[in-house]
Amino acid sequence: MKYRRTMSAIFSGVLCIASFAAVAHDDDHDRDRDRGANATLIRARQKFFGVENVDEKGRVDRDKVIFSWATNTTYVVSAAGRVLLLDSYINRPELPTAPLDKRRTPILPQDFVDVRPEAIFLGHGHGDHADNAAYVSKWTGAPIYASPETCDVMQQDVTRMWNDPNANNAVNGVAPKIIPNGDPANCIGVVPRASPPGEYTGTLSNPKGGTTTIRRITQFDPQICIVTFKHVHSGTAPVDTSFPHTTLSNLGDPRYSGAVTSSPNVTTYPAMFPTGTPFTPPADPAPKVKGQMDTRTTGFGGSAGIIEIFYHFVVRGDGHDFTFSFVNSAGPVQEGIGSGSPGLISIAQFNDPVNNGPAIALAKEIGKGLFSIMDNLPHPDVLLGSIVSLGAANNQQRDIIQYTQHLKPKVYYPGHLTDIAQAGSALYHKLSWRETAQNMGFPQSEWPEFRLQVDPNDFLAPQVFNTRDERWEKSRAAEDRIRSQCR
Repeated sequence: MKYRRTMSAIFSGVLCIASFAAVAHDDDHDRDRDRGANATLIRARQKFFGVENVDEKGRVDRDKVIFSWATNTTYVVSAAGRVLLLDSYINRPELPTAPLDKRRTPILPQDFVDVRPEAIFLGHGHGDHADNAAYVSKWTGAPIYASPETCDVMQQDVTRMWNDPNANNAVNGVAPKIIPNGDPANCIGVVPRASPPGEYTGTLSNPKGGTTTIRRITQFDPQICIVTFKHVHSGTAPVDTSFPHTTLSNLGDPRYSGAVTSSPNVTTYPAMFPTGTPFTPPADPAPKVKGQMDTRTTGFGGSAGIIEIFYHFVVRGDGHDFTFSFVNSAGPVQEGIGSGSPGLISIAQFNDPVNNGPAIALAKEIGKGLFSIMDNLPHPDVLLGSIVSLGAANNQQRDIIQYTQHLKPKVYYPGHLTDIAQAGSALYHKLSWRETAQNMGFPQSEWPEFRLQVDPNDFLAPQVFNTRDERWEKSRAAEDRIRSQCR
């Protein structure tokens, strides 16, 4: 197989999307003054990043990279003082309660608006990742990066919200608009429409003759350089017989919603997180209450929802270069099984090689191309990656472990622990990851540091990385690889 040398030592084929470029400031922190730093901004940034990391003007310490988990695979991130939103979904958003706020998830879309992100990166368009993106973008001006097909859905979201009567929030009989105007969302497609994963150019008649392509997002140059490519959403593949399997226990904590046991004695566990008033209004207008709004993405992301995008970031500054990858779903790349993009195959096709031989061969080469891209990226210091897969019943955490073997991160934060996963099941998924990695022959000495976050206790708990720490110092080869990406 041939690959376009987009991921070689010189990155000669990296394609830049020039329209992403932004004007650099002499003092990067002036952008917050220009935007009018105020008490609301300061409170929001302190909420996500910690009081000790935000100054009196709302500026975040630019020597630190901070990840703040906002449920599922949504993170509010500060890098080089720039604030980013990775996905935009909130699990179980509810209206605040008084006098004591008892919400399981103490976040609403307005918090994302108030923190003033400069960009929103959507891993894919399903509602448990892309809800609220159009809403936040319209109020902040932050561009949304996604597949072109998901950008189409963002425009549908704008139209729906602009036409929403929102009567339950009327003041003196006048209902406010949910968004400031009905103009198109600022959504930028990061890969070509209807392209194969990795933009692989092989064909059914010549599956091994293709090349892969990655693309640059230049909005944050030179402080943060970003590359992106299309990969594969999680899904079911046949049982991989190359390693022994253990049972995955996707079991939530019954105390979260309340439970009664009868053995050995009757014990009542009050609900830790009783259901409150949903932020999303019901379909019936009669029981709607003030504060409720529908900021979800249309049709759970529609047919575009499954199109998956990978983002890799290199943060540059006065400290060491710091790298992180955002992968909100990990699919069966090995077999090339999936949907939503050309070149992928269904599990039925994979199981029928007599009638689908060329398609199976091409899908396999697409998978090899994706792993090659991962091999050649600057190894991430931090991987923000899904640990929950739609294929977990057959292969447990095999797919994200394979990503990890190719990416070689130093630190791994498992995500997708509030949707698909049962509430409070995080420890079971961690144990399954460890057992699966061992069964696959992945030596524990090569594992990344596993930093489990348990919902909802670790929502908004800032994960702080000082770029001046010696741990993030890079070898000459690693620096060369970064320079070739970030030139």
